Amino acid sequence: DDDAQVPTDNNAEWAVKDREEFKALLSSASSYSGISEVQSDSILAAAVSAISDFSRSGDAVECSFSDVASAFLFATEVSGEKDEDIGDASDAEKSAATVLKQLGDSLPPIKAMLVRVSMLRALNRRAHFALPWLPVTPAQENSSILGGLAGFGASPERAGRSKPLTAMSQWIQCPTVATRMRKCRRLFFGSVKRAHLDSLLLATTSPTPLSHDEYELPREVRTVRVNRLKARRAMDTKSATSKKKFSVFSQLQHEMRGWSGAALRRGHVAKGHGGQKRAFKVKLVGEGVNDYSGPYREVFTDAMGEVVELDDTGHGALGVLDPSPNHVADIGEGRELFVFASRGAKSTVMTGSSTSVSTEEIGIRNCFAHFLLDRHENIRETEESVQFLGRLAGTACRHGIPVDLYLPLGTVWKPLTEDGADSAQALTEIDMLASKQLKEKEKSAARNASRSVCIEWESQSDLVLQRHLLNSLADGLSNVLPMEIMALFTGEELRDFMCGNPEVDVDLLRRVVEYEGYEEDDAVISYFWETLQEMSGEERKLFLQFVWARSRLPMKESDFEAPFKIIRDLKNNDDEADDALPSASTCFFSLSLPEYRSKDVLRRKLLFAIKNVTTMESDYVTNDAEIGEGWRGM
Repeated sequence: DDDAQVPTDNNAEWAVKDREEFKALLSSASSYSGISEVQSDSILAAAVSAISDFSRSGDAVECSFSDVASAFLFATEVSGEKDEDIGDASDAEKSAATVLKQLGDSLPPIKAMLVRVSMLRALNRRAHFALPWLPVTPAQENSSILGGLAGFGASPERAGRSKPLTAMSQWIQCPTVATRMRKCRRLFFGSVKRAHLDSLLLATTSPTPLSHDEYELPREVRTVRVNRLKARRAMDTKSATSKKKFSVFSQLQHEMRGWSGAALRRGHVAKGHGGQKRAFKVKLVGEGVNDYSGPYREVFTDAMGEVVELDDTGHGALGVLDPSPNHVADIGEGRELFVFASRGAKSTVMTGSSTSVSTEEIGIRNCFAHFLLDRHENIRETEESVQFLGRLAGTACRHGIPVDLYLPLGTVWKPLTEDGADSAQALTEIDMLASKQLKEKEKSAARNASRSVCIEWESQSDLVLQRHLLNSLADGLSNVLPMEIMALFTGEELRDFMCGNPEVDVDLLRRVVEYEGYEEDDAVISYFWETLQEMSGEERKLFLQFVWARSRLPMKESDFEAPFKIIRDLKNNDDEADDALPSASTCFFSLSLPEYRSKDVLRRKLLFAIKNVTTMESDYVTNDAEIGEGWRGM
């Protein structure tokens, strides 16, 4: 194919002489280091996607081939070296080297890898147009006669989120286009899948008539009243009832009760609102702020922050999420993770110790163990809250607002994308001690009992409870997002798409900045970037909240809808500058920065501002009644 040829870029050693050489190179790099062809190509596709993340377009198909070739060449040169030993290189080159390490210390010839990359680019160029016409959901999933994807006639809404791997091995999976698409999901570039998802989000957006005044929001965009002042006081008390009644999360849940998914799928963009899509308008009671997009983003950030806030007992303050056992014990790699709150719910599971039933019957019983919980009022309340969390996170995702949710990969993100989560790894991710106990039990078990131990991995009470509540989260997400096509994505891709970058990347922020009244080489600008680099991760999040009303950045440069602006503060010049505080406009992602004379002054003023500002700067003078409502005691 002509568009699969390797561009020479005036480099003779990479030129392909004829079609026969092309085929030979294609075969030589098809499988490597003992892994399958699909696996090796998946690693190459991931490397190309990582390189394109540092381009302005962010599109792996349109990314310059010379940039890809130079990054791959760098990866071959540093192959076998440790990350800390790699010298000066661009971010794209370092990312490519990190990804390609999965192929081993000795990489295939650069020319052979580039030939495989050229074929992957040709495949993705066609996939960009073909994906809307290709099925992702197997016909088997909608058929109880064929057993359903989870077997035993499971409904399509539950398929993929409740199936144990042991039970899956008992059922034949029909070879279809959809099953092959899922198997080859990693061959598609992230940018191609994201473009397909964006097109579906646009197609499923609820139409909103324009207002007569282009600066006014249409009446179809409802107003949600949120009293953040009362919410903050409630979260500072020890009363669980007050927290569940007056928190921002609970206020949003109360205001949106009865809303259909169509209301949250609106994507109206008003003039003068910085291009922010919205489903509703926010009225911050008692703060005198107009919602030009800053308050809209702020309520999502506040609500997600409350969900992961802990009470005096170490549990989730709102009873929606709890810290994982690894989080509580401060062990393992995912120490910051949260899991769905169980609230004392228990599941009755069967293990191989039962002699009255067969292993197959135990597998069937445990496949649906998450439906057999001891139901009570608390678990029903948690289900409703988790479902609303899904609706809220889905709405934020539609409108380009990353949510600050530390949820496990093995029990949330991979099951949502049906990405083959391993039960042992999923349990280790959230509870390392329980995992170690089962491993010890597995070692001491007799050979003929190994299968029953395998079933016990999948029927662990922790995992069963998480599967049960995951269905509630998925139900909420499916109100707003087209969850049917999420099987195209990996668990990591869905997590990054919805949650953004957990670390505030200063270099990424610097690549999207614009200056008004300053030049990049001005002393105060140097002071600012040095101060931001020296801040802790928590301080950087406070800064981002201060200037943009969110706590996470997008994953790459092309995902920014607007640049970050640093504006010279003309109100405070010369001698007055060192006494003034920086200010921000969260609606327009801008920072008004006085021209401080020293780095120390800038650091003190900036830290004071980001740590002490609890309300937005007023756009208008509020009347006494509104002020009283906002500050009134509970």
